[in-house]
Amino acid sequence: MKIRAGFVTNSSSTSFLIVAKNDLNKADFFDLMGIDMNSPIADLFDQFYSDIVANTETQVDFKTANKGVVAERWFERDRLSEHMVKKIREAKERGLKAYYGRLHSESNPIQAFFCTDCFEVENDKIYFDGLENVW
Repeated sequence: MKIRAGFVTNSSSTSFLIVAKNDLNKADFFDLMGIDMNSPIADLFDQFYSDIVANTETQVDFKTANKGVVAERWFERDRLSEHMVKKIREAKERGLKAYYGRLHSESNPIQAFFCTDCFEVENDKIYFDGLENVW
């Protein structure tokens, strides 16, 4: 066994998938997370929403997928669990939009918080999957 005596980092990332009826927007995101826009912690979720938007790697509108990303090939990407692929296929069948990206624990405190746990949140407008955690 080797023991490291130098600097050790414990960074993490979480892949996320968001499926939405419409374009992703802050009001719907706050509603999904159960946060009132006037809440004392609204600034944290405003930062989290900005992080989600900034870290979205792929946006797929399945209605117009042939004009950009070919939806079927998008399913073949690495880092997509079977659960995520199933949700993406369901979104395509229902004519919804999908957003995929990654959060990183070393970015800021709100991202670090959500990278330390797995989560899945859903309402009638948005499904948010943060189950792919590699902490």
